[in-house]
Amino acid sequence: MARAKGFQGIVGRKKGATWNTAVVPAALDGIEVVSVVPSGGTDLIEDQQITGRVTQREASAGVKNVTVTLRTALRYEGNGREIAYVMGTAGTPATVDTTGKTATYKIKDDLDGIFNTLAYEITKDTKVEELTSVKWNKLTLRGKAGERIELEVSGIASNWTDASASNTTTSIDSITLPANREFALFHQALLWVNAQSGGAVATGDRVDISGFEITIERALDTRFSTGGGQICDEPIPSGFAKVSGSFEFPALQDGTGGNQAFLAEQMAGTRKKATLTITSPNLAGSATAYYQHKLWLPNLQFGPAKVGIPGPGGPTWSIPFQAWHVAAIPSGFTAGYLDAVTWDNTNQDATDALA
Repeated sequence: MARAKGFQGIVGRKKGATWNTAVVPAALDGIEVVSVVPSGGTDLIEDQQITGRVTQREASAGVKNVTVTLRTALRYEGNGREIAYVMGTAGTPATVDTTGKTATYKIKDDLDGIFNTLAYEITKDTKVEELTSVKWNKLTLRGKAGERIELEVSGIASNWTDASASNTTTSIDSITLPANREFALFHQALLWVNAQSGGAVATGDRVDISGFEITIERALDTRFSTGGGQICDEPIPSGFAKVSGSFEFPALQDGTGGNQAFLAEQMAGTRKKATLTITSPNLAGSATAYYQHKLWLPNLQFGPAKVGIPGPGGPTWSIPFQAWHVAAIPSGFTAGYLDAVTWDNTNQDATDALA
């Protein structure tokens, strides 16, 4: 008897063209994951009819409500699709330094037509799970001192099946991974923060952190109609896209790398701008361009934080933030970087993540 073993999972994802119509991941469509966790399924409509017995008759099958969460270690190359599916804008990467390519991911107003098929082998050579169309609507980037940086994405799926006619134990074996898969590590991260209306962020604006979390969430509704029957229609926006997060600090301190001023700035509602840069020591370009992720936050405000005396030791603390879009580009930011966050990723991948 074959038993499912997580370590044998081969995971592929590929952009779809028609909602609830599966496509088949193949060469270069693979991703190494920490976990893939679907949840939900067919809702049951309870029978409330009185039959003369205290127990109920069987329920009827209702609509299908399926969600999925995928966790992976962030890599400098190979996560462009996960970023693009949530942000909504990709395009052909720009060439920098001959072999280096920089993809720029911006928040698109809608995610119409942006979804993918997610398929994975859960029992070796026996069973493949397929999430037929997944609309990814939440991304969280998090890092902690001494660890790899993690990427987590969540989405709404049209259907979940282990009997797909498209994705099979044969097709799953054709999935391969990108060539360059270097991990992004926390000690490679650098945060710069200064006044939103001030000059370009620079080395003197460095803030020392022991952890961070940034979440991009698109408000999407599942809606059902006679067009889809039990399957939801392609989800549509139901509210603003939200960009939020938090920074963790190893100590409460002033001076270079310090964070002490953030308390007063939170009370005053001060607006800031920031860049979070994660840079590999290895070149992506031929001479000067390194593998890199860079997040641009043109306008953020801090939320309430708790800083007290926990005992005789010095306090560690964290502060949440909300990020907003701007009408005018702040000093030092690239033209067009007006959204609450813009994400640059430099590597050697020349393909459009949404192609």
